[in-house]
Amino acid sequence: MIHRTRARAALALGTAVIATVAVAQGAGTAATQERPDDVYTVEGLSEPVDILVDDYGVPHIYAGEHYDSFFAQGFNAARDRLWQIDLWRRKGLGQLSEVFGPAYVEQDRANRMFSYRDDMYWEWLSYGNDAKEIAESYTAGINAYVKLTRKNQELMPWEFEFLRYEPELWKPEDVVRLRSHALVGNLRSEVERAYVARDLGLQYEDIREPLDAGWKTQVPDGLDLESFPEDPDELLRTYDLATQGVDFDQAELESLGGFGEATVNGRTVEPAPPGSRKAGDQIGQLPDNPDDLDPGSNTFAVSPERTKTDGALIASDPHRGQSVPSLRYIAHLNAPGIDVIGAGEPGLPGLSLGHNQDIAFGLTIYDIDQEDLYVYETRPGKPNQYRYKGRWEPMRVKTEEIPVRGGGTETVEMRFTRHGPVIYQDPKSKVAFGVRTVWTEPGTAAYFGSIEYMREGDWRGFHTSLNRWGTPGENQQYADVEGNIGWKPAGRTPIRPNWDGLLPVPGDGSYEWDGYYDMDQLPVSFNPERGWLQTNNESRLFDDHETGPLPEYVNRKIGFEASDPWRAIRTREVLGEMDDATQESMLALQTDHVSVPGRLITDELDEVTSDDPGVRQALDLLRGWDHDMNADSGAAAVFDVWTDIHGAPGTGDGFLGKALLEAAVDDPAVVEQIGAVADTTAVDMIRNPEKWFDGDAVAVRDAAITSSLAAAARKLTEDQGSDPDRWRYGHYNQLELIHPLSALVDPQTREAIDIEPMEKEPVNNTVGDAGASWRYIAEPGNWDDAQAMTNPGQSGDPESQFYENLFVPWANGETFPLYYSREEVEKNTALTIRLEPAG
Repeated sequence: MIHRTRARAALALGTAVIATVAVAQGAGTAATQERPDDVYTVEGLSEPVDILVDDYGVPHIYAGEHYDSFFAQGFNAARDRLWQIDLWRRKGLGQLSEVFGPAYVEQDRANRMFSYRDDMYWEWLSYGNDAKEIAESYTAGINAYVKLTRKNQELMPWEFEFLRYEPELWKPEDVVRLRSHALVGNLRSEVERAYVARDLGLQYEDIREPLDAGWKTQVPDGLDLESFPEDPDELLRTYDLATQGVDFDQAELESLGGFGEATVNGRTVEPAPPGSRKAGDQIGQLPDNPDDLDPGSNTFAVSPERTKTDGALIASDPHRGQSVPSLRYIAHLNAPGIDVIGAGEPGLPGLSLGHNQDIAFGLTIYDIDQEDLYVYETRPGKPNQYRYKGRWEPMRVKTEEIPVRGGGTETVEMRFTRHGPVIYQDPKSKVAFGVRTVWTEPGTAAYFGSIEYMREGDWRGFHTSLNRWGTPGENQQYADVEGNIGWKPAGRTPIRPNWDGLLPVPGDGSYEWDGYYDMDQLPVSFNPERGWLQTNNESRLFDDHETGPLPEYVNRKIGFEASDPWRAIRTREVLGEMDDATQESMLALQTDHVSVPGRLITDELDEVTSDDPGVRQALDLLRGWDHDMNADSGAAAVFDVWTDIHGAPGTGDGFLGKALLEAAVDDPAVVEQIGAVADTTAVDMIRNPEKWFDGDAVAVRDAAITSSLAAAARKLTEDQGSDPDRWRYGHYNQLELIHPLSALVDPQTREAIDIEPMEKEPVNNTVGDAGASWRYIAEPGNWDDAQAMTNPGQSGDPESQFYENLFVPWANGETFPLYYSREEVEKNTALTIRLEPAG
């Protein structure tokens, strides 16, 4: 076993490897010196490639041949994130059991059902002329590094050694066969709405979960809601297994022979005492139940006439769950025909966020419904046949052998209808449930469509390239060196002629997609007169925000479950008053903490009275509040505990929403099942009580306000003491990044691999939010002044100086310079790597 210190292991500074053995001296040498820090001789490369890693951990790749840049991107992603991307690959292809044992067979089966399983010819053709060549180069780079780890154990990430397996080689098609990490569809909300409709009907939907554009749904003809299993989690188990992360069970792994010898920070990693800590159950790029995520992403662009600079400005900060290692990975690819820098995902070639020499681009989730649940009547005595258009149609049954660690294989059976995988079946009730998704069809690997637009040079090329974008549905924000700004949503959008996609439908042929809308049937805006554009995941069934939802887009039933509008309202307020925008004002908006629902609700509290001293104290704080969700604010703490609108950890479920529900609905069974009103409904109930309450509506509302504030005050007193001057919002809003293997290792190793808690001010429904996975601001053309940030660092190696170097500045809302010119990169290089072709 080779022991490594943190200083050596991070980037192997001072150690160069030629064919994995030769050594050169000189830690942290400049990029212009004769001998780089590390040299690797590898197969699959056409010409030598230089990788200059800057002071923030960003690799700048300089290649003499176009596809060599993708080879080097794959190599360097593996150098920084090998365990992460190997786990991603194994999870997506259904190969966990091979290394983690029989407990993972069910999850492997689920992932195989939802991976891309069709012809690769049409798959590659869907993305562009050179998609396959890019994937081949990228995976060849990953494989080159994997092969080095097998020859030089010092390069092997500690997680493989501890879990006692080796990284696998990639095939080019692995890049696009992985599908279950996409953020798409609404399957879970369909199922939830179906159970509510079964038990309560749909009369409470405006209270529980109002739809965008005033849309009202109805139960599709022929849908038998009584055929659903009693437990919705049972119905969704296979889908959830395919779309969630990887749990690590200590007892299961111990039963397979225990753990191997590994070192972190020069000391041996010891297994944790069983049950000493709850497992960290997510890896960075696989969020649990994507349907349940509340996106907090933002993009905005400002035309030159409204900036203080010479050109346009663009800002982008997509938000996702935070983890270590992180979802995003930054890189700079420079070669003939490409000079692009920005963020992507470590298991994908190319970049989906950032800029090239001519254009800049950012994205946020756009609400396109790309999933449907079908309910089938199955044939008595022959459950693998289902009724379709008056006839019994056989399911396609696929049998596969799954290798299992510990010996042998397990045979799994997977069933598919014409619509997709069967996720639940009950032969006794003669019913089956299948899922149709956009993201299992050709050309829909998540984010892979960016390989086209990242190399375009103007709006026309960028706009046209979005025809190849499959999933997830995204607002694509644009700005260029000529001062143009644009917005275009992209994503494959099913045409549902006779239903809206909001509830499951019978699978008997009555409800079929009629192809997809052309991309020009989705909205677009280019150089609007007002001089700015924004997206915040809100409903965008319009061309420009002043017009409101347009019937042509509403009637296409693109999607009706976008995020709440609060961030969009605040962004529009700020941009509308910004005549001299700068990068600093863009950053201030990205990290803005103002609570729009806080303002709207507290504006209605002037006449509310109470004899309860705790309620009076809470009211005093709220009335004097500036509506900023500042960590030191007592009023912000009161608002979040009271409403839970911002969802800080530890505040509970909020008291106001339940009190308003009880005031509006007499039936205790309805109250119990719904739980609380939707956040948008809560705000409307406070502002317009006569719409929601019988009798003296204001008095009913005020009673709900005071009773719930009393409960909130009691919780605040219990949590932080009886002195309101000492109440702090930061008490609840802490962020700690837990490594997926944290629960399996000893306390000293945990300290090295976990990232300590830190207060993080903004949360959901403020522009700042809690989870910027990439923060970016640029003036197109003035590229060396571009700013960026990710979290917690570029490297997945806890011994690297780039493992957590960005966590504190990220939490404080800061950025770092995103160097672009070779001159600036060379002046700020921390590590130089040379890749030499073998032979």
